[in-house]
Amino acid sequence: MSLKVGSVVSWKPTRPIFAISSGSWTGQPSKKERPCVVVAFTGEGLPIVAPLCGAKQLNANQWGRRDHMVHQWWQPVNFTNIAIPTPFDGCTVQRAPITIAHDSRIARPAQFPNFKPSYIWAGDAGQVIPSNDLRYLATVSPYLELSAAEVEHLSRWWKYWKQHYPVPR
Repeated sequence: MSLKVGSVVSWKPTRPIFAISSGSWTGQPSKKERPCVVVAFTGEGLPIVAPLCGAKQLNANQWGRRDHMVHQWWQPVNFTNIAIPTPFDGCTVQRAPITIAHDSRIARPAQFPNFKPSYIWAGDAGQVIPSNDLRYLATVSPYLELSAAEVEHLSRWWKYWKQHYPVPR
């Protein structure tokens, strides 16, 4: 599999802070795979990902944050051209959503994954996928990607939160 920065992959993140800050009622890492975006690679070539977290449906026309979600560290996602609404942000700092676009060079596949309105991890640079997990890593769809400009947009928020509201280690 050929991964690049911006690829959307399916993986099971294990950092407890993702669960705790996303409003998980257990506070435990996910037991299922979820969409993640490759945001960088380590010096050894291992992918670093930022997971996505599904929004909560507030009413027939509006999606928003889950209860107990840390607003600052989860930024709304704008999926372009696939008719998924952008959820409410709720952060006290005004910011634009992170846009996950489609690759215009690739036709939309007939079997396209079902996404719901989502947030992407913006608290820090994410999580390194260990080498023993790479064999299980799968691209969700080559049709979706995060552009280099959007990865840069996201990385500016990592730096901002590191200074103003750092993620506990």
